[in-house]
Amino acid sequence: MRPTLGVVLLAALSATPVWGGGKDGGPVLPGRVMRHDQDETAVIRGRSPRADGLSYAYARMKTPLRGNLIVSDVLLPTDAWHTWDGRSVPRFDTRRQTPENYHESHNHYQNVLSEVINATAGANSIPLWGESVAAVGGANVWGGFFSARSRCEKDDLLGRYLPPDLERGCGRDFDAQLTGLEVDVLNAGKPGVYPNKAKHGVQIVGFGNPNGQALSVIAENFNREPPFRRGQFESILYAQNSLHPDYGRFIVMDFDRASIGLDMRRPLFTGGAMDFHSAGVGTGLLLDSGRSGELYGGRRWPGQAPDHGWLTARLGTGGLRVVSHDDTREWVAIDNNGGIYLNGDVYLNGARLIAGSPPASAAGVSRRPLILGALAASLLLLGVNVVLTRYLVRRALRRHGAGLEA
Repeated sequence: MRPTLGVVLLAALSATPVWGGGKDGGPVLPGRVMRHDQDETAVIRGRSPRADGLSYAYARMKTPLRGNLIVSDVLLPTDAWHTWDGRSVPRFDTRRQTPENYHESHNHYQNVLSEVINATAGANSIPLWGESVAAVGGANVWGGFFSARSRCEKDDLLGRYLPPDLERGCGRDFDAQLTGLEVDVLNAGKPGVYPNKAKHGVQIVGFGNPNGQALSVIAENFNREPPFRRGQFESILYAQNSLHPDYGRFIVMDFDRASIGLDMRRPLFTGGAMDFHSAGVGTGLLLDSGRSGELYGGRRWPGQAPDHGWLTARLGTGGLRVVSHDDTREWVAIDNNGGIYLNGDVYLNGARLIAGSPPASAAGVSRRPLILGALAASLLLLGVNVVLTRYLVRRALRRHGAGLEA
């Protein structure tokens, strides 16, 4: 019976190895070697630097290294492949790959596969658990660490161990797909929305004292000056046709209280801090689900000429207000009945057209002089009318008396 990789790992972890042994190692399985060196156990398939105790990931670096169990493999074009039921098949020609046939048109390989078939309701099954404990002050720990690396240089360490006739494609046009970690969620149950059971891609749970960032994305030399930084990303979050069209939400914040929703006080965006597509009511920036209004773009009116360059501010159920910086004075108010209220001086091209009304505190003080002035003006007008009436009556009487004498 041919030993499986699980048996090999069990042998590697046991006190007395089944195959090999000693500092120089020995044959484990055909094509595999087990090495015991400096309290490290390595199971190696194929010819690689690891077989000679070399780590290509830290080549020419002075970083101190240490490990416990190392499983290394070299995947060559000559390796055999099989289907799910063990039948031998050739590798698929990825040049014939399309979005429609992708599920069965790629070649899938894993170095170590740990799986659990959970047939117990209410039990959490975890095929792989990374546990690292900081037991002293100043210790740095990682629960897991994954690297997706591309390297192709002439006469590099890897090339010395690969077959000499293998075409690697090194040069200016060298390229390879890199995915640091892929998490697949294959749901055969109900949609993962409340009240159904949750279906998480990645769940990050904090325990104990308050933690820092739940998700931190950094790049090489991130804490150095800009000229020395490398490896920056084109985007941090990328949703590619992956949200449900009816009830999907890109970011959901479900908590009672926080300091700031989106903190973008430090970076300077040269293409706009936010840029999103808008095409009418309900597609813009909503406040209180639209009850306090909306800011959207699109056509001026539905059915009109296809000019989508209009910016529209849709009033809230109460209206729209423009207030002072200290939020104590209201300069402009617009209600949903068409009323527009201006409470200040109105200027047009620098010339004041309308003087603003006095503040509410001064209205009571200036009302009395206004009333007295109105009464004085009325009395003056009445006196003028009396004088004018007497003059007209006397003039009429004189004319009438002159007519009688004649």
